[in-house]
Amino acid sequence: MVLDEEDWQPAASPGLHLAFRPVHDVVSGRVFAYEALLRGPDGEEGDEILAQIPPERHAELDRRVAAGAVYRAMTAGLGTMVARLLIPIYSPGAAPALASLAAATEAGRRTGLVPERMIFGVHGFADLAGQHLADLVEGHRRAGSLTAFVGLSHDPVGYTACVRYRPAMVRLDPELVNGIDSSWSRRLMLEELVPRLRDRGMRVIADGVEQENVLQRLRSLGIFHVQGELVGSPLPGALPATRIVRPAAAA
Repeated sequence: MVLDEEDWQPAASPGLHLAFRPVHDVVSGRVFAYEALLRGPDGEEGDEILAQIPPERHAELDRRVAAGAVYRAMTAGLGTMVARLLIPIYSPGAAPALASLAAATEAGRRTGLVPERMIFGVHGFADLAGQHLADLVEGHRRAGSLTAFVGLSHDPVGYTACVRYRPAMVRLDPELVNGIDSSWSRRLMLEELVPRLRDRGMRVIADGVEQENVLQRLRSLGIFHVQGELVGSPLPGALPATRIVRPAAAA
């Protein structure tokens, strides 16, 4: 794949840009990865933007997001850090399984970011055909990259896909995380779910962490990778530092 200057942009439409937010590792006290997020001129998120463009352009959008994420992150200083880059695949069924990997790898070749530092976050994974999911996970693994299934909720279909195709990481939907300190049902659900995923070799990321007591509850459940307002808000074109200081992480 040959990339030219326009591929540095996430999409051809004006106003679209990439922001980054940290995934914090509470064990090491450092940023584990920076997630690239597609944003619109009025703050629209990736899935909203996807719904506003024709389906035939979805593959192009994901390809440009993948390439643009690498270029933007490296320009912002990722090359001087140990953190990985989490690259979203918003419409994984719109293109061949490894189209985003090819775009990101070529951008990485130009900028110095190796595939081993890339994580590909698959949105809508529960709706994909099994063979496509298998090809994604295996193709990323062969390249040295990781796969994360994004948005696992209480849906048993999503859990079945995780168990069957074994991504390296699974990110919990914020609705499972918010209020875990006060919701007995959510806490029970995570107490059952997290060990099952971990026993099958999958690391768990909790999204939607907004309060310190939620963070501590997640730690007690063995969830050590977290995202949310407590960790850091998305910043356009920049790699924000985590808001969680080392003493709290080491407590």
